[in-house]
Amino acid sequence: MYEYKFEEVQIARDFKTKRGDSFEICKEVILREAKNGWRLVQIVIPPNEKAGVYAAYCYQIIFERESN
Repeated sequence: MYEYKFEEVQIARDFKTKRGDSFEICKEVILREAKNGWRLVQIVIPPNEKAGVYAAYCYQIIFERESN
């Protein structure tokens, strides 16, 4: 049996943001959660349903680990 955890990382959209900054935050989250026993399953980029067109607003990071 496994348990799952979902972490959301917002995609930055300001003028100071460089390409890849938001994904660097994803990497930090993955490394932090790995130290806590979580295993990366997948990163999903869900569409913004309110926008009406495909416009990514965040990364959803999915982790799993065996239940105790």
